[in-house]
Amino acid sequence: MRTAVSWKSYEQFGCINCGCDFCYTDGGISGGGTSPVKCGECDTRFIVLADGLTTSNIGFGTDKKGVFEYPVLQNHPRKGIPKHNFVRPDIRPENSEGEFCSPRGVGYDLACFVKSKEAGQRIVDMFDKRKRKPSKSPCFVCGNNPAWLDYRPNEPLWIQVKIQYCPSHKKNINALCEMMSEDNIITKDKIKMAIDV
Repeated sequence: MRTAVSWKSYEQFGCINCGCDFCYTDGGISGGGTSPVKCGECDTRFIVLADGLTTSNIGFGTDKKGVFEYPVLQNHPRKGIPKHNFVRPDIRPENSEGEFCSPRGVGYDLACFVKSKEAGQRIVDMFDKRKRKPSKSPCFVCGNNPAWLDYRPNEPLWIQVKIQYCPSHKKNINALCEMMSEDNIITKDKIKMAIDV
């Protein structure tokens, strides 16, 4: 049976297992005052019920075919222990000078998911910001505003670096994307090779 706690107790004590203050909707469903959530830190799954609700309005499948459980409100297992802020671990590749950076493909820019806010800032710092070519558009080849960190405190698992390019350097950004896609790692050498294409 899944543990169900009130919204008020979740707000005070966080995850029912570790006390982390960041949990997100599990499976993209919620309704009727019932939110299945997953902890961003320890991956524990539990139910948050709107204040005043005593039973889940969503049924969850059991091992028995056609049988559903409707979790009932319980006291928060960590009652009295304050929650703590979620911080995404700063993970770096072993034996690499680069950073994990998973590209999403080239569009308006080259957006890449990164492991942490710190990793994202290190990636932004890899780019030479000195203007090398005249360009009004942001561009990593021209050196004009080459990259920026897209970090939103309310979405700590979706940290991105946006790498800019101008219309003249589409082949360069495609080359960088292709090199990064091989192992989801960005390095200064890959950036230099893409600039030199």
